[in-house]
Amino acid sequence: MRTRLCKQIFAAGFLLLILSCSLLSGQDSISQQSQMLDLKLQLLDSKLDLLDTKIKLWEAKPKELDIKLNEISSKVNSMDFDPKTMTKKINDLDSLVKADQEREKNPELLRPEISDAQYPAEEIPAFIPSYKSSITMDPVRLLEGTLHMSYERVLTPALSASLGVMATYSTTRGISTYYFSNQTFALYDAVNDQYQTYEGEVMSGWGVNAQFRNYLLANHPGRKPAPYGLYAAPQLMHRRIKITGNYKEMVEVEEGKWELVDKEVIQHLNINAGGAIIGVKIPLMKVLTIDIFAGGNIKLSKYKEEDGYTKYKDWFNFDFSGVSPVAGIAVGILR
Repeated sequence: MRTRLCKQIFAAGFLLLILSCSLLSGQDSISQQSQMLDLKLQLLDSKLDLLDTKIKLWEAKPKELDIKLNEISSKVNSMDFDPKTMTKKINDLDSLVKADQEREKNPELLRPEISDAQYPAEEIPAFIPSYKSSITMDPVRLLEGTLHMSYERVLTPALSASLGVMATYSTTRGISTYYFSNQTFALYDAVNDQYQTYEGEVMSGWGVNAQFRNYLLANHPGRKPAPYGLYAAPQLMHRRIKITGNYKEMVEVEEGKWELVDKEVIQHLNINAGGAIIGVKIPLMKVLTIDIFAGGNIKLSKYKEEDGYTKYKDWFNFDFSGVSPVAGIAVGILR
């Protein structure tokens, strides 16, 4: 009986022990679940705060972008050039580079045709015609009473031949007055071996002048061919001049009676000269030309009535023999 009572007490105690342990373990699991729930709630709050921050940043970015766009727009407006024009120029430059590359690949395109649509009228290169001849006149010779006309014919791009014709009629009146009045007319006296001066009235005659011109820069790149530019030329000249004048001489008209009478003088002068000149021929208004030249001659003058060449003459006199300078200017037309 006693043993049975002890067993019942023991069993009751064991049940109480198990029940207390289960109650304790249930309380522990509820506490842990509560803590986990608190952690999850805290994590959820953190995520909500982060999302709110991101939303604020997204709202602020468009405003910053607008501010930057306004700054860029103000800078563009403050520039001195038009961006559209600049872009057009860059595109044109790019097209020119591509065109050069095309020409390098295709040699046939190295000389493109020029059209009015491609270039404005004022930028189209001027057309320079090619002339083969020119006719010129020396106006300086007119002051000497001589009409000097020349015809030049182009032989090659660098060479030409020129032939000039002179007609002279000079008196104490007219355009040649100054030149004529400054000449010294003299008749050679073979007996006394000296010249006797007389008053000249008229000089008349003709002459020819031949030149062979070499245009020195015609073969250089970019230079114009003959008859333009700098040239050098040897020349030969021949002139025949008739001089009429008179002088006074004491003549015995009767025995012991002398009178001062006028005697007419007629002389025939031949002038031969050879030398070289250098000059430049400048085109003017595409159809006219100005020829400026200078050089030297060896001049030999001989009167038909005398044996040798003239001597004791000043170099600026028309019948001078010796080395003399040559210079002049001619105006003409191109053909």
